[in-house]
Amino acid sequence: MLVLIALIIQNVPVDYLWIRINDSSLLKAERNYSLPVPEAYMTTPDIIRSRGYPVEIHNVVTEDGYILEVHRIPHGRHNRNVDPHKKRYPVMLQHGLFATDHVFVINQASLALSYILADRGYDVWMPNSRGSTYSRQHVTLNTDDRQYWQYSWTEMGKYDVTASINYILNVTEHEKLSYVGHSLGCTLFYIAMIEQPQYNDKIDVMISLAPSTSLANLDNFLFNLIAPFTSPLESLFRLLGVYNLYSNDALSHRMLRFVCDSSEIGANLCQKVVFHIFGKSESFQQSTVDMMMGHYPAGGSLATFAQFLQNIYSGESFHRYDFGVKGNMEHYGMPTPSHYNLSLVTAPVYIFWGNTDPVTPPQDVAWLAARLGNLKASIQIQSRSFAHGDFLWSTQSDRLVFHPLAEILPPPYSQAVLSTSNLTYAQVCA
Repeated sequence: MLVLIALIIQNVPVDYLWIRINDSSLLKAERNYSLPVPEAYMTTPDIIRSRGYPVEIHNVVTEDGYILEVHRIPHGRHNRNVDPHKKRYPVMLQHGLFATDHVFVINQASLALSYILADRGYDVWMPNSRGSTYSRQHVTLNTDDRQYWQYSWTEMGKYDVTASINYILNVTEHEKLSYVGHSLGCTLFYIAMIEQPQYNDKIDVMISLAPSTSLANLDNFLFNLIAPFTSPLESLFRLLGVYNLYSNDALSHRMLRFVCDSSEIGANLCQKVVFHIFGKSESFQQSTVDMMMGHYPAGGSLATFAQFLQNIYSGESFHRYDFGVKGNMEHYGMPTPSHYNLSLVTAPVYIFWGNTDPVTPPQDVAWLAARLGNLKASIQIQSRSFAHGDFLWSTQSDRLVFHPLAEILPPPYSQAVLSTSNLTYAQVCA
């Protein structure tokens, strides 16, 4: 029984591990490439370079000592040289739960958000959350220390998001930026604005792609099945000394990737796993979905997954991590976890959502929209089928989401404000 629980939490739905070889549905997808997909084994910077885009690697230190790796695409393939008196406008892209910024770069260059924005002239920044593949360093701790993994959504929003915003604004010398999040990437933004409301003034526009707050209507049999047992499952894993889940380099994930790359049957099995989590897609390239399996999941703390399950089980609510009665009294002064006050999110927010998204279905999006402090629009994707993963790999994402999204952002170039302290006497007099 313990082995089955471990498989459920650490890897993929157990029912997918028992494969019926004669299941013809595993053989249906057409393939136009050779396995394995090379970019499934490349880093995000290497993928960006392979597409012909420039990339920079930055390190951001949070207030509580975590070192985050941030990837920057400073310009597009064909717009490197611009008027020196103009500055490119920064846009921050934030990935979701157990992911990395790979989600913004794996689709074709003409379809992926990061490349679309860079080609439009924006300065694109993509932070990686603590505990994920690229952000596993700390000023004093290492990943073998239990203390390293003692964080929930609150710390990720309060410290990771705000540190990234500060760093980007400092490097680009802008007063504000725009933020685009997917799934938990939206959640972390809301938490950052709630925990440190002064950051609302540093945001021009926040765009939420499939935002997850209330998870009352989440449509996933496995997650709904185990959500009521979050506390005993979490206690079990802590007893076993497991505080880190879903590491990309874990044996379980390496075995899964081996299955994905082993045959047509294995690759289609992995497609089913992805669609079980992100929802079934009707418009995608198989190679992009296969690439996803090389990078996802990317790791995180036990507490972040527990908070996800807790919010599923609690119904229509958006609350902080549940430490149990004693822990809640210590952290919140009450026996139950306190709720995040979404009305404190006063930065302008636009929501894009799909009608067939099982992770953030329309009912939960409506619940969120009614509570945000400054909602500008809630926009349904104009497609009869658009799921959670379609924001990452749909062949229609550019037309349905990203080009309309870009029209909401401030212009990509702004007039540079030159400080006279940096000018020569001749320049000032001229």
